[in-house]
Amino acid sequence: MEERPPSSPRVAWEESGAPRERKPPPEPYEVTEVQPLRADADWLPVYAVEKEAVDYIEAYVNMEEKDLVQKMQFLNCICLLCSNARRKRLTASLDIFSFLNNLPEHIEVLLCEEPREQLTTALRYHCMNAIAALSEATAISESEILHLLNVCFSVIFNLPPKENLNICLYNHTLSAMDNMLWIVLHSHPTSSIDKQLQSIFEVLLPFTISKRKTVRERAMERIQKLCGCTASSFRQQLRRHEHSSQALSFFASQSCLYSSGLPARKACAQPLGKNLHPSQRTDIVLATLEKITGDYSSDEKEWAEAILDVVRRDPGTWLMDVPEILGYIQTNLKIESTSVQQILFSVLDLLAIQFPKDVLRSMLTDLPQTDSTTLDMWSSVLPVLKTSEHILDELSNVLQDQRLCENCNVTTAELSLLRLTVIQPTEENMQQLCQPARLQRLLKIESLPLLWLVLTGLVLLSERPETAGVIRALFPEVMETLRFASTPITLKVLNIFRNVMRNLGKRQASPIALQLAEKILPLFNHVSSEVREGSIRLFKEVMDAVVWCKKRNMKKAVRRGLLPLLFQMSDETPSVAQASGEALVACAKFLKWKELKHQAREENTVGIRMCLLQQDRRRVEGYLWQSLPYLEDSQASLRCEAVTFLGLAVQHSREQSEEMLNEICNALQPLEDDAHPAVRSLAAGTIQMLRHERQQAASARSRLAALCCWPCIAI
Repeated sequence: MEERPPSSPRVAWEESGAPRERKPPPEPYEVTEVQPLRADADWLPVYAVEKEAVDYIEAYVNMEEKDLVQKMQFLNCICLLCSNARRKRLTASLDIFSFLNNLPEHIEVLLCEEPREQLTTALRYHCMNAIAALSEATAISESEILHLLNVCFSVIFNLPPKENLNICLYNHTLSAMDNMLWIVLHSHPTSSIDKQLQSIFEVLLPFTISKRKTVRERAMERIQKLCGCTASSFRQQLRRHEHSSQALSFFASQSCLYSSGLPARKACAQPLGKNLHPSQRTDIVLATLEKITGDYSSDEKEWAEAILDVVRRDPGTWLMDVPEILGYIQTNLKIESTSVQQILFSVLDLLAIQFPKDVLRSMLTDLPQTDSTTLDMWSSVLPVLKTSEHILDELSNVLQDQRLCENCNVTTAELSLLRLTVIQPTEENMQQLCQPARLQRLLKIESLPLLWLVLTGLVLLSERPETAGVIRALFPEVMETLRFASTPITLKVLNIFRNVMRNLGKRQASPIALQLAEKILPLFNHVSSEVREGSIRLFKEVMDAVVWCKKRNMKKAVRRGLLPLLFQMSDETPSVAQASGEALVACAKFLKWKELKHQAREENTVGIRMCLLQQDRRRVEGYLWQSLPYLEDSQASLRCEAVTFLGLAVQHSREQSEEMLNEICNALQPLEDDAHPAVRSLAAGTIQMLRHERQQAASARSRLAALCCWPCIAI
């Protein structure tokens, strides 16, 4: 047969290094006795059961002009022929039939004839099904398969973005490609799976460095799916064999992607680690995490979990790009899902154990330093690293990094002081740490992880009576750290305040008590239950520390705390509710309000409400304004309490301005659609009552205006 001249589309893949001409099949094909060429293929074993398919294929290859229907029929006949040949075990001589009829070349021509910028027919879909069928029936050689794979990748990866294509046809086409790759990976008997996988990767890799983003993404997705499906398939097989006497040998034979021993780990990395650039491995890791944590199908999640298992067994190969992976974790930890956070923190732990110095440095230089998520990661990593003998050396090296010191505007001597905060707090270490001037400068650092270390050191020093007075002098700087609104930072600040108050005498503590009370009050409704409880208990201690001459000034702060404490008695966290009740009793005792103290001890919220409204009628409007923010509280119990109090306060005092009533109505209206039924019901009833109050107020004003005008009319 005369050799077909190369068609123009062939240029598209010549740069990737694929062979241009088609070579005859290698052994064992060359030693097979070729039957004489006849007018038909009755010499083919499968011919008896698939005569029509064979005849059509032979007729097609001799056609000069072919329409789309004929092309589709040709490809379908190949699939039918190979499928039935395999099913009936009549695959003998199919390779010869394929060679004599140039089936790979005809498929290649069909792939390339389609418009490069369009996807309007299912022809490429059927081409890949035909390639898979020929591979599964061992009808074409491995070199021919790889060449056809290269052609498929070239014509499909270079398509426009999927947004510009028929999305349904596009998805089916890529699904056919993935299915074809999976069949090719497992069908050829002359290669092991790891060798075949490596061969496929070698064809895919040139596309992963393409100048076009869509090409790179499509190629990387194929690599990810191959890795995941292979690992997932092996994991399923391992589970089926785990109770078998052959489990150990099976495990060893399949350990190219999944292993636990050192030699196997090298084998695990061999197909991927040897051929993939570190950035490509990172792309696979990030895509894997995205599949696990995102909204994807169960199949995609399964192969992603399988890849993650591989990563966990060989983190040194897969987690090399510390800044990139840390950045992904930091961004996605904001997802409010316990399962997602557990997965990301497990990867973070692996990363910290494998590359401790890189993780510490990257957290302090590459991540947003005032983001609370960065601090969550930092406080999670340090306990993990404390199990390492080298943690002190690693942290010391990082803290002496000149670039880090310049970013924080501190000296290496000042920053290296923080290493003392993570080691055993011996007498000698605490003496070295107690350097007020340096600690004062460190408290001004705009980095939550480093600030967390500074405050950790101050907590240790505040626990010691001999150094508590030194920490007292740093209170202004310590209080200033509350501006970050970070839960871990706030908890440490509360611990420092509490320790200092307990270690100082009442006379020394009294001057700072009022200042502390002002800072503590806003924390009563903090998002963290630990902060709420800690701030409420500290507020009670602050009141107890005030000497008689300072009580007059303290009373203003105590009165502002009454309503928040009433609301927090309904907190869904029992310990917070209990602390609020105890603090309210202390407030009543401080103010010498006997009835309030009695009702608070009885935990009678109805009685407490009435005490607040009747004890000081001048403060009712202040209570109303103070209640409004609680209508947006995350806890339904507090929203209910706020609505109830507002309705009662308006009824108790009928002298509220129309502006105040309108403000309350506007604040209550969103609660008519609240997720909690009790809140909806209370809000609807209160709004109806407020409207009635407004109508009565308007009617009273009309009558008053009429009375004012009556004498004038009479005159």
